[in-house]
Amino acid sequence: MSGETAASGPGQVAREDAFAARISGRSVAPLWVGRRGVDLSRPRSPALAAIWPYADMRPDLLEAGELVSAEDAFRRVLVLENPAFPGEMRITNTLYAGLQIVLPGEIAPCHRHSQTALRFVVEGEGAYTTVDGERTRLHPGDFVVTPQWSWHDHVNEADRPVVWLDMLDTPLVGFLDTVFRENYPEKLQPIDRIDGDSPARFGAGMLPMGYGAGYPSGQRSPGSASPVFSYPYESSRPALARLAAAEAADACHGYKMEYINPASGGSATATMGAFLQLLPAGFTGAPYRSTDGAAFCVAEGTGRIAVDDRIIEWGPHDVFAVPGWHRYRLEADTDAVLFSTSDRPVQQAVGLWREDRGGAAP
Repeated sequence: MSGETAASGPGQVAREDAFAARISGRSVAPLWVGRRGVDLSRPRSPALAAIWPYADMRPDLLEAGELVSAEDAFRRVLVLENPAFPGEMRITNTLYAGLQIVLPGEIAPCHRHSQTALRFVVEGEGAYTTVDGERTRLHPGDFVVTPQWSWHDHVNEADRPVVWLDMLDTPLVGFLDTVFRENYPEKLQPIDRIDGDSPARFGAGMLPMGYGAGYPSGQRSPGSASPVFSYPYESSRPALARLAAAEAADACHGYKMEYINPASGGSATATMGAFLQLLPAGFTGAPYRSTDGAAFCVAEGTGRIAVDDRIIEWGPHDVFAVPGWHRYRLEADTDAVLFSTSDRPVQQAVGLWREDRGGAAP
């Protein structure tokens, strides 16, 4: 009857469910039924906190090296899948992560794709990666950006394996149905820019005249990722030390810095932020949470993270994941350095990112 409210109770619920079932065949659903009992007052990521100890992963990587060549696999990677998403190749809701190994003398062939890729070198020296015609040598702790739709390949000229952590925005790009990939006609692209060209142009606190407005053809043009695609650990680690010498530690993060795009002052890429932080020996962090789910890789030191009523011990080269809006707390036994990445730039760009400092410990 008009103006009257239907009675509540089991009978009413049954009638609403029957109504929902009846109209579902027309691809229609009543909102109030679908949202019944759902708490929308805060994020509730289904992702789980998890760790992948490098001591366990390394033998598997070496076995993968014996099982298939880098060329046959195209990318020989062991994907780090969040336990909440088995088979979905994602470490958080929006990010893919994997450990890639390139053996001595191997080439990981050239390709490009619409996803942005980040690399954090875990082990080995003597390899290089080439991005859009410019080569950069790889060393442990180096951070390398492969912008979306940039040609890239990897070569190991050393006598031992090189391993790095791959982080891509593949789940996010896939959700938007914008995944594209293309193979280069040869295994390797030509190197047509001198080593160190990008740092020389963009890494001295200056920009070439005309950058962003008809920049000369043949050079990397302005885009959604940093034109300085390689951030050596030999530069970033001392920056943390200088910060630690100059000011007190942040209660939650110790000393934390973000890799930035020098052309914009923003995050290194439009979809993924990358960070490096120093936790002094004996550091006990205050509880913290934010809406961006993050993946961490340990560059140095040992410690633990308290998250989801768990205590997870971590050491050199381990990778661990923290879901969004899950409160956590970091502790360090020794001086420790952590690399991390998350989808924070996307959330900030659309005004959705939020953090909570302090509160009850996990």
